[in-house]
Amino acid sequence: MTNQLNVLVVEDNVINQKVVVKMLERLQIHPSVAVNGKEAVRIISSQPYDIVFMDIQMPEMDGLEATRVIRAMESTGSHPIIIALTANAMIGDRERCLDAGMDDYLAKPVKQSDIESIILKWFPASTEPHGEVLLPVTESIPSKIDPKRIEQIQEIGDSGLLKELLMLYLEDLDQFSDGVTSAVSDENFKLIYEYSHKLKGSSANLGIESIREACISMETLARQNKKDDIARHIIVMQQLMSEIRMYITQTYL
Repeated sequence: MTNQLNVLVVEDNVINQKVVVKMLERLQIHPSVAVNGKEAVRIISSQPYDIVFMDIQMPEMDGLEATRVIRAMESTGSHPIIIALTANAMIGDRERCLDAGMDDYLAKPVKQSDIESIILKWFPASTEPHGEVLLPVTESIPSKIDPKRIEQIQEIGDSGLLKELLMLYLEDLDQFSDGVTSAVSDENFKLIYEYSHKLKGSSANLGIESIREACISMETLARQNKKDDIARHIIVMQQLMSEIRMYITQTYL
């Protein structure tokens, strides 16, 4: 695939950001990066882009609001293709994205084939045949981490990417544990939800289903302001996270 496309990735989760960037680089596309909608608006106002991969839930300015602002400031003939990236693949999400001015929609975790297909869809003339770069899966992966997702990450073609992402994930686990414990004491349910949403995205991207599901439950409890249930659920999650930490450390680091 040609490197002539000007691409922006808007994503606040570092793991998700790196995965999408590496997938694009595998296609010989070297994207710019913004960490929230506000930064994306600033970047796009000073430089035109062909395609924007836009996360939905971000601090400061979310992807829907950023898209509205971008569309409002478009000049004649200027229309970057904006692709929604969202972990909430629920009924109505696609419609909300399109209503905000987005052109298309991808559900997380994003796969290499998703990125290729959507670029082919919107920019068919920009593509060239390219060979697959596959790295063998040399380890037996237990059900703690989805082997298919590990294989998809390895297929991106960067032998150091998996280790880098897993080290970042361990940092996410620590941030979640410390942040949620403090937020429960302060009864800051909004912050509990935000920490849970972030870890849910990282877990989904790495195929760590047990943590992803636990984060979904925590999001629900946070929306309902159930402090006692949250405190009990933290204990369950701490055990799950301890098991995942040990497995990742012993297997990869």
